[in-house]
Amino acid sequence: MIIFLCIILAVFIYFLINNIVVFCIIFKRGKEIPLVDLDLSKTQYKPFEKEVRYYASFFDDKKPEIVSIKSYDNLTLKGYYYNNNSDNIVIMFHGYRATPLNNFAVMGKLLYEKGYNLLMIVERAHGISEGKYISFGAKEKYDCHSWIEFVNKEYKPKNIFLYGVSMGSAVILLDNAMYKEENVKCIIADCSLDKSKNAMVYGLKRTRKFTPYFTLFGVSIIARLKGIKFKENELVNQIQNIHVPILFIHGKNDDLIPINNMKEVFNKANEPKKFIETEALHAMSIYYDFDNVSNNILNFIKEYEE
Repeated sequence: MIIFLCIILAVFIYFLINNIVVFCIIFKRGKEIPLVDLDLSKTQYKPFEKEVRYYASFFDDKKPEIVSIKSYDNLTLKGYYYNNNSDNIVIMFHGYRATPLNNFAVMGKLLYEKGYNLLMIVERAHGISEGKYISFGAKEKYDCHSWIEFVNKEYKPKNIFLYGVSMGSAVILLDNAMYKEENVKCIIADCSLDKSKNAMVYGLKRTRKFTPYFTLFGVSIIARLKGIKFKENELVNQIQNIHVPILFIHGKNDDLIPINNMKEVFNKANEPKKFIETEALHAMSIYYDFDNVSNNILNFIKEYEE
């Protein structure tokens, strides 16, 4: 009997330790490396190395203002503000363990050249912003609202456009499902997460390439204890609360967020809306189909600019 209890205890301890380790792998702050500092030949950007370095270099001589806010839970969050003397501002939210220029170098350059002010957010638990844990939109959605309040108070723009990639798309969509911000004119959602509970699977695919579903149950309990609640942040169930135009962009070869998952979200979204489908891998549509994606983003924003 004692041996049996010891075995049960050992299994429980192993399960607990494993869950804590996996939780940290998925949620804990890591080190983000700018694309230009990576050996791109070993990444999915290999075919587009010249484009990556060209568009990122556009910002080399730009001197953004580093702006900051206090989050609802008292974290100092920061962003890079590129002033272009415009009444229009595009607020950009990057993806999981990415940096702003990793996701927005291309469209950032094009939008800046079109005269828009840019605010590239550094999300909680990334880069120069504070925070210990990433929450895949559960907490970041409140940060998004705080940034919009900050922008309206400091810059008083006529039009705000929200643009997100991957997790950043889920952040801006969840924010807009909860808050009605009058001068937010449209949303660009590139390869968004569909359900927050899938974020754990996404995190493991991105970092360890495996998905032990039994372990994920234990990890979800730890996440809840950390205030990361998935059930109330299911985008597929929140999308009908959004009443601003949305441009969805997704790649058919996305190996992290299947395109059919996002089509389900799109089908439930209110009009006006548009879906751009490419052949891209995750967060790569702008490189795979540059003209189509860039023109649709620019035209969509222009269409709803007052």
